[in-house]
Amino acid sequence: MKRTDFEVCKSVFEALFQRNPIHKSELRDLTGLGAKSVNKWVDLIAFIQSQPKLKITKSGRYEMLDLEKHKVDMTVYPETIQALKLMKTLLDLPPEELKKKLEMLE
Repeated sequence: MKRTDFEVCKSVFEALFQRNPIHKSELRDLTGLGAKSVNKWVDLIAFIQSQPKLKITKSGRYEMLDLEKHKVDMTVYPETIQALKLMKTLLDLPPEELKKKLEMLE
């Protein structure tokens, strides 16, 4: 009897929960998958896990799918303020003096 994709994926995770870390050959033995299939499933799972989290919400009788947005870090660090002050000082210099300072950085 052929297993569903869900059953195969579940068997991969069950094997990983039994032995972690696990060598791919052991994973093949525990799941009953061939070498190509194990590689396919591991690649697919790794790809899915690297994606933003999927949120599923109900809207009436329909389900809405939404990818979680990355939150922007709004923290202002003292180093950032110092760097901005230095940049402002440089930009306030006369053009010739600014050119000299920039040449020193090269």
